[in-house]
Amino acid sequence: MSLAKNLNNLRFLRAAVNELGLEAAEQALEKLQQVVAEKREENAAAIAEEKARQELIAKYKEELKANGISLTELGLENETKVRKPRKPLAPKYKYVDENGEMRTWTGQGRTPRIIQVALDAGKSLDSFAI
Repeated sequence: MSLAKNLNNLRFLRAAVNELGLEAAEQALEKLQQVVAEKREENAAAIAEEKARQELIAKYKEELKANGISLTELGLENETKVRKPRKPLAPKYKYVDENGEMRTWTGQGRTPRIIQVALDAGKSLDSFAI
Protein backbone atom coordinates (compact mmCIF):
# COMPACT_ATOMS: atom_id res chain seq x y z
CA MET A 1 0.00 0.00 0.00
CA SER A 2 1.34 3.45 -0.83
CA LEU A 3 2.05 6.12 1.75
CA ALA A 4 -0.78 8.34 0.47
CA LYS A 5 -3.31 5.54 0.93
CA ASN A 6 -1.93 4.78 4.39
CA LEU A 7 -2.19 8.41 5.50
CA ASN A 8 -5.84 8.45 4.43
CA ASN A 9 -6.63 5.16 6.19
CA LEU A 10 -7.89 5.74 9.72
CA ARG A 11 -7.37 2.13 10.81
CA PHE A 12 -3.75 2.20 9.65
CA LEU A 13 -3.15 5.48 11.48
CA ARG A 14 -4.60 4.12 14.72
CA ALA A 15 -2.36 1.06 14.49
CA ALA A 16 0.68 3.23 13.75
CA VAL A 17 -0.03 5.50 16.75
CA ASN A 18 -0.41 2.46 19.01
CA GLU A 19 2.93 1.15 17.75
CA LEU A 20 4.76 4.50 17.98
CA GLY A 21 3.39 5.75 21.24
CA LEU A 22 1.69 9.05 21.97
CA GLU A 23 4.81 11.23 22.22
CA ALA A 24 6.28 10.05 18.89
CA ALA A 25 2.88 10.40 17.22
CA GLU A 26 2.60 14.02 18.42
CA GLN A 27 6.06 14.78 16.99
CA ALA A 28 5.04 13.20 13.69
CA LEU A 29 1.83 15.26 13.72
CA GLU A 30 3.78 18.51 14.22
CA LYS A 31 6.08 17.65 11.32
CA LEU A 32 3.15 16.73 9.11
CA GLN A 33 1.37 19.99 9.97
CA GLN A 34 4.55 21.91 9.13
CA VAL A 35 4.82 20.20 5.74
CA VAL A 36 1.14 20.88 5.00
CA ALA A 37 1.55 24.57 5.94
CA GLU A 38 4.58 24.85 3.62
CA LYS A 39 2.60 23.28 0.78
CA ARG A 40 -0.30 25.70 1.37
CA GLU A 41 2.12 28.64 1.18
CA GLU A 42 3.62 27.29 -2.05
CA ASN A 43 0.15 26.91 -3.59
CA ALA A 44 -0.89 30.41 -2.50
CA ALA A 45 2.32 31.87 -3.96
CA ALA A 46 1.78 30.03 -7.25
CA ILE A 47 -1.81 31.27 -7.46
CA ALA A 48 -0.75 34.86 -6.74
CA GLU A 49 2.02 34.61 -9.34
CA GLU A 50 -0.37 33.31 -11.99
CA LYS A 51 -2.92 36.03 -11.15
CA ALA A 52 -0.25 38.73 -11.53
CA ARG A 53 0.82 37.19 -14.84
CA GLN A 54 -2.76 37.16 -16.15
CA GLU A 55 -3.24 40.80 -15.10
CA LEU A 56 -0.03 41.73 -16.93
CA ILE A 57 -1.19 39.92 -20.07
CA ALA A 58 -4.55 41.74 -19.92
CA LYS A 59 -2.72 45.06 -19.50
CA TYR A 60 -0.54 44.41 -22.55
CA LYS A 61 -3.55 43.37 -24.62
CA GLU A 62 -5.31 46.63 -23.69
CA GLU A 63 -2.21 48.66 -24.62
CA LEU A 64 -1.99 46.92 -27.99
CA LYS A 65 -5.70 47.47 -28.59
CA ALA A 66 -5.39 51.17 -27.67
CA ASN A 67 -2.52 51.56 -30.16
CA GLY A 68 -4.43 49.73 -32.90
CA ILE A 69 -2.10 46.73 -33.07
CA SER A 70 -3.61 43.28 -33.45
CA LEU A 71 -2.15 39.99 -32.32
CA THR A 72 -2.01 38.76 -35.92
CA GLU A 73 0.25 41.68 -36.85
CA LEU A 74 2.64 40.59 -34.12
CA GLY A 75 2.47 36.99 -35.30
CA LEU A 76 1.02 35.85 -31.98
CA GLU A 77 -2.35 34.67 -33.21
CA ASN A 78 -2.66 30.91 -33.19
CA GLU A 79 -3.12 29.75 -36.71
CA THR A 80 -4.53 26.27 -36.94
CA LYS A 81 -3.43 24.40 -40.01
CA VAL A 82 -6.10 22.40 -41.75
CA ARG A 83 -4.92 18.87 -42.32
CA LYS A 84 -5.59 17.25 -45.62
CA PRO A 85 -7.30 13.91 -45.30
CA ARG A 86 -4.93 11.03 -45.98
CA LYS A 87 -5.37 9.15 -49.19
CA PRO A 88 -6.14 5.50 -48.69
CA LEU A 89 -3.08 3.35 -49.26
CA ALA A 90 -3.08 0.84 -52.05
CA PRO A 91 -2.89 -2.77 -50.89
CA LYS A 92 0.52 -4.40 -51.34
CA TYR A 93 -0.20 -7.95 -50.23
CA LYS A 94 -2.91 -10.49 -51.04
CA TYR A 95 -3.79 -13.59 -49.01
CA VAL A 96 -6.61 -16.08 -48.48
CA ASP A 97 -8.20 -15.95 -45.02
CA GLU A 98 -9.52 -18.92 -43.01
CA ASN A 99 -12.95 -18.59 -44.69
CA GLY A 100 -11.40 -18.98 -48.13
CA GLU A 101 -11.95 -15.32 -49.07
CA MET A 102 -9.29 -13.31 -50.89
CA ARG A 103 -8.12 -10.44 -48.65
CA THR A 104 -5.58 -7.64 -49.05
CA TRP A 105 -3.21 -5.83 -46.68
CA THR A 106 -1.46 -2.48 -47.19
CA GLY A 107 1.64 -3.49 -45.24
CA GLN A 108 0.87 -1.04 -42.46
CA GLY A 109 -0.53 -1.79 -39.07
CA ARG A 110 -0.74 -5.20 -37.48
CA THR A 111 0.23 -8.13 -39.69
CA PRO A 112 -2.78 -10.36 -40.45
CA ARG A 113 -2.62 -13.64 -38.57
CA ILE A 114 -2.53 -15.79 -41.72
CA ILE A 115 0.49 -13.87 -43.04
CA GLN A 116 2.21 -13.89 -39.65
CA VAL A 117 1.84 -17.67 -39.33
CA ALA A 118 3.33 -18.11 -42.82
CA LEU A 119 6.21 -15.74 -41.98
CA ASP A 120 6.92 -17.68 -38.78
CA ALA A 121 6.99 -20.89 -40.84
CA GLY A 122 9.74 -19.40 -43.02
CA LYS A 123 7.70 -18.07 -45.93
CA SER A 124 8.74 -14.73 -47.45
CA LEU A 125 6.56 -11.62 -47.38
CA ASP A 126 7.29 -11.24 -51.10
CA SER A 127 5.29 -14.41 -51.74
CA PHE A 128 2.15 -12.44 -50.75
CA ALA A 129 3.00 -9.38 -52.90
CA ILE A 130 0.41 -8.24 -55.43
